[in-house]
Amino acid sequence: AVALGAGAFAAARLTRDEPEAGGDGTPGGRRLIIGVHADLTGPLSAAGRAQERGARLAVDRFNALDAQPFRLAVKVLDDRGDPARSVLVAEEFARDPEVVAVIGPTGDETAGAALAAYDEAVLPVLTVSALLMAFPERANGAFFQASPSYAELSFPVVHRLLLRPDVERLGILIDRSGGQSAYQAGYTVNLMTPQLTTGTTHPRVVPAGTTVFDPVVADLLSHRSDAVFYAGDVAGAARVARILAGLSFTGPRMAQLTVMGAQFLEQAGAAAEGWEFVAPFTDAGAPGAATFAAAHRKRFGAAPAAWSAEAYDVTGLVARELAALTDAARKATASADGATAGAAPSGDGRPTRSALTAAIAGARYEGIARTYAFDKERQQLVGQDARLYRVEKGRYRYLGPAPKPEG
Repeated sequence: AVALGAGAFAAARLTRDEPEAGGDGTPGGRRLIIGVHADLTGPLSAAGRAQERGARLAVDRFNALDAQPFRLAVKVLDDRGDPARSVLVAEEFARDPEVVAVIGPTGDETAGAALAAYDEAVLPVLTVSALLMAFPERANGAFFQASPSYAELSFPVVHRLLLRPDVERLGILIDRSGGQSAYQAGYTVNLMTPQLTTGTTHPRVVPAGTTVFDPVVADLLSHRSDAVFYAGDVAGAARVARILAGLSFTGPRMAQLTVMGAQFLEQAGAAAEGWEFVAPFTDAGAPGAATFAAAHRKRFGAAPAAWSAEAYDVTGLVARELAALTDAARKATASADGATAGAAPSGDGRPTRSALTAAIAGARYEGIARTYAFDKERQQLVGQDARLYRVEKGRYRYLGPAPKPEG
């Protein structure tokens, strides 16, 4: 840990991979930094550390290639899952002239808090795990949401639960203890069910802090719900799972991805068996992930966790666009035509943050987890690709791609 600034920010964690000084394009040559804005010690620390590792592997891969015009380094700052600290982390990255892009933040609230600082600096920031439908308005469009939002994930959820002969009505339980993510997930599943299928829904909403779910679950089943979708927090999901198990309900059961984790397995116990999840992150055993998974095991001694491959992908996207901008600027200079607008370098020859933002906005990148391209108006990921998981024998088993919407 290195003290940075004053006040609460003095405890922020900073780690670096720093090449030694040297000539451009050689080991230890000119350096550009990709920041990782992560929750490393808070409630989403597992996801934050997985993203840090994915970013480091992508930088390793880039630096291992010959004849690169610069070397990449990683700078990591920990916001501890605290929105106030997230603002300070964003301001620190924005002030650092060597930082050309940032991967993160990890959570919805920390992302929303940080965006004003990033937008003011026109510093491109790509999140793979902040999934709200909308974030505060920004003037410079430097924020890229590189995973489907909770609303977009409703499409594969509905297809998985209702496109089967034994399900006609979906019981939806929205637990406001889950905050905005629960509301957005549950609301959009309820909204899209009649639009995507011939099925119907029976929705119920309970206030935050609810601990007794028996009457609500009984109501869902009394209205002939053939399947159940729970949107809320881990504690509520575990309680609902135990109630359904006690009632011998064997229909399809699914919870939103924010529930997916070790705590649900521990709190639900045997009642977790058979519950399914639609998630944007891929699995180490998925086709196409073998090389990445092997590299991860070699460096970190473990299989990649959720969100690691996605961070690896978007870091690779940033690295590719940086290299292309640098190459274009060199060619323009060599031809004595001057740098083009899209590749305009800064005073020391680095691509500007605004040029990199524009390049990412127009990019199409084939990653491990998905193809990355962004909507021109909101700069959200185009597409609803997701993965399907089920609890089997007390563990999460990867089932493959989630059902894709038609058209």
